[in-house]
Amino acid sequence: MKSQFQTITIIVFIVAFVVAIIAFSGILGGDSATGTSSEPTGTVSVWGVLPTEQMQLYVNDFNSNNYGYTLTYEQHSPERFYQDLIVALANNASPDVVLYSSEIFSQFKDKLYVIPYQAYTERTFRDTNVDGAQIFLTKDGVVGLPLTIDPLVAYYNKDILAAENFVVPPRTWNTLSQTARIFTKRTEQNTISQSTIALGTVDNVNHYRDILSAMFLQTGNSIIAADPTTGAMNSTLANGGNAEAGTMPTAEALAFYTGFSNPTSSTYSWNSALPNSLQQFLAGKSAFYIGRSSELFAIQAQNPNLNFDVMELFQPQNAPRSITYGSFIAAGVMKAAPNFTAGYAAIAAMSTPAQIDVLSKRLSLPPARRDLLLVTQQNPYVAVFFKAALSAFSWSDQNTVTTNRVFRGMIQNVNSGKSDAQTAIYEATRDLQSGN
Repeated sequence: MKSQFQTITIIVFIVAFVVAIIAFSGILGGDSATGTSSEPTGTVSVWGVLPTEQMQLYVNDFNSNNYGYTLTYEQHSPERFYQDLIVALANNASPDVVLYSSEIFSQFKDKLYVIPYQAYTERTFRDTNVDGAQIFLTKDGVVGLPLTIDPLVAYYNKDILAAENFVVPPRTWNTLSQTARIFTKRTEQNTISQSTIALGTVDNVNHYRDILSAMFLQTGNSIIAADPTTGAMNSTLANGGNAEAGTMPTAEALAFYTGFSNPTSSTYSWNSALPNSLQQFLAGKSAFYIGRSSELFAIQAQNPNLNFDVMELFQPQNAPRSITYGSFIAAGVMKAAPNFTAGYAAIAAMSTPAQIDVLSKRLSLPPARRDLLLVTQQNPYVAVFFKAALSAFSWSDQNTVTTNRVFRGMIQNVNSGKSDAQTAIYEATRDLQSGN
């Protein structure tokens, strides 16, 4: 049974969150503080994985609203974020608020305050945010308020497609595989001079983990799932299909991915001797490049003469709905926040439509709120990114170091002939479950 103190604490937080949501959504009129002694004050220390340059502009805008408290921002790399937090907590120097990506939050979510459903109902959360944002829901409440999404999309070279009389690009994985023999060109020495797409390997394919994750998610497999009773996270990679009949969907997806680097496959289009996937696309030597929406400006800047366009990620044939992989940015309050009250008010303010719209534009990333994604976009690239965001999903990565090693191993074991795809999936399931 909860102690009386715990019960009172939850009630206080519920009231605080409701007041914050009402105040910062503009219902009480304006953004300024009311001047009462109960309002949040002081400085809110924010740590995040977002670039300092863009975030400082956002922080300046945010602070100009005179909320009664001010934000400071400190960037930390995704690779070091967890360790930096642990050191800070050990030194009683915790930040108040963290802005983190969906790839890393599972490592430290036990350090985050969980907003109880009595304060922010699950129904409201689901109605407000895209489906993929449900990764921040737990059996006890909301562990993060989603802000932006960086979805995987497919960039394509319009000149290469036009040269082969393609009026529109292929939209499904099946039709993509059929174009491999058309777009892939070889020299007299049988080396690849032009690729259809960079798939099948590890070291020279940007986002190989994300691409393979998208393929798994498209089969209906969540990769990791929470036990509904205990909340424990379990690997589901080997679930589904009929293993005895050799119809495991995730194994089929892995075999499809690795087929693009298999010289005996009809889809052979890539190998480990080729340049990085992005560099190959920038050089005009690849018909397609799978990347994130955030890479648009880099592609434009690095080759202004490249005649390219963008579309949603390839989908399975007759898929009931579009699914892509997306990296979500969310805001959370640390349990050990020195200025918990102001930190709590800050994430409530950050998650309002007005503030998410500002952050989305500063970062050039789609927002996580449904209402903002439904706003018509005049920029043709942004329109695709917004549509892709509605289809974006992630998964609860419990240990990014382990996951990268497991995904790398899956691909390399199949490529080397050490394992078939089904065996590789079973081994990956075991390793994801054990954390080895």
